[in-house]
Amino acid sequence: MSETAVKKKHPVRNTLLVILAVILTVFAISRASTVNNRKYMGHGFDYMHGYSSTDFTGYHVYDSEKLYKLDHKASLSIENEEDMPVLDGAEACYPVYSALALATYKNIDQIEKDLHDQAEELFESRDFKDEDYELMDVYYKNGRYVTFTNTQEAYFRLIERKVDMVFAARPSLKQKQYATEMNEQILTTQIGKEAFVFFTQADNPVDNLTSDQIRAIYHGDITNWKDVGGKRQKIVAFQRPENSGSQVMMNYFMGDVEMADPKKVEIVNIGPMGGVVEQVAQYNDEAGALGYTFKYFLTGLNQEENVKILSVDGVYPSTENIENGTYPAIASLVCSTLASNEKQSVKDMMNFILSDDGQEIIKETGYAPLSDRNVTPVAENELTLEAAQFVMEGDESISLTIYGNLEDQMPSLFELKTGDMTIKGMVSQLYHDAEPQPDCYYIFSLDGDYEQDFRYDRESKSVVFDEELYNPKEYPLPSEGAVFRPVP
Repeated sequence: MSETAVKKKHPVRNTLLVILAVILTVFAISRASTVNNRKYMGHGFDYMHGYSSTDFTGYHVYDSEKLYKLDHKASLSIENEEDMPVLDGAEACYPVYSALALATYKNIDQIEKDLHDQAEELFESRDFKDEDYELMDVYYKNGRYVTFTNTQEAYFRLIERKVDMVFAARPSLKQKQYATEMNEQILTTQIGKEAFVFFTQADNPVDNLTSDQIRAIYHGDITNWKDVGGKRQKIVAFQRPENSGSQVMMNYFMGDVEMADPKKVEIVNIGPMGGVVEQVAQYNDEAGALGYTFKYFLTGLNQEENVKILSVDGVYPSTENIENGTYPAIASLVCSTLASNEKQSVKDMMNFILSDDGQEIIKETGYAPLSDRNVTPVAENELTLEAAQFVMEGDESISLTIYGNLEDQMPSLFELKTGDMTIKGMVSQLYHDAEPQPDCYYIFSLDGDYEQDFRYDRESKSVVFDEELYNPKEYPLPSEGAVFRPVP
């Protein structure tokens, strides 16, 4: 690499406090915000540090009065913290995976309570240092091992290898595309069944809609309740935000029928940032309203009042009709993992979920268990990036994979393996005076704990590590001067 080249370093260390300050500023501004048409804001996201519309008091592993507990020792026990899979998922699934972790993770109640208390104390102090990053991450992600960021964020965290298992509905198209871009394959395993339900005001005379009528309503062809056996009243058909579990399921339900544009609400911020932001209007208890969600969200978490659940095609979503499959809008409760995740504890946890104990927890929490547990993981996306393989001179147990095309100067991702450890992250080109430096790059891990410069030697087709930028955990990895030769 030229000595005159100025390296554009990944600013992980120098931006931690800035990021925390921005988060605190946004939090403060949001409290000073006013909302136009507040009735369409739904439940808001007042809990779990802005990720949940549900007050989960009693559903945490450290505050577990409402969680289902086995009356015997679970068939799986994960003894060591480092072996505990990190969990995340949908709002309606939090009670499920919290109960699963409480049953199998040794002392997880005390572990998460101690972390929770430390993180709360640190947040209140506003005295953040670089080394406090991980603890503040516990605060904002609502835990270290049993975390919660809702479906939209959870899948992105899975793809970036920040969590091991996501409990939710299947991923959205955008989430699948991101996985492909990151050269990760999402595997979904069905672990239970749930009803995707449609609901109206309790006094609406309509008790049933056909699947075709629902599609016609959300396409915009049917706009009045009188056309489906009700009174002369406009149908106010509410949708859910993009990438939310409910909206992903609704897209599957609609099939090839395109949905009409959703009703929007304007959020007006007053404060230094100001401005007006549009978002999808949430269900509101008004005349003619129609909404959709997962049954547990209504019946288990009691998230709407003055509503009734409709039959679909003449079948009501009773527990019996969900279990026997006669209800036409059954959703799979899935646990998603990455195909690249080879942790034994993840495999053990998946086997436990499908065991008698795991299925008991799922059923008693409020979901329908599987009648046939012989399930096969489904690959939700394909891997398309080409890969160049390298091994280190002098120690071939250390390997480097560059995804993308080095010859065309278009690398995008890397994977560095040594022993039992794998570090994955991004590849970015180095610049000098705003000009890209040919064949000069730096790599940085997704967790921000490793950065390294390298250059591609076209003559030998080798990768040569130059300056080591950052390695606070002192990973036992090659640094400056290491040469990786191509694998034939």
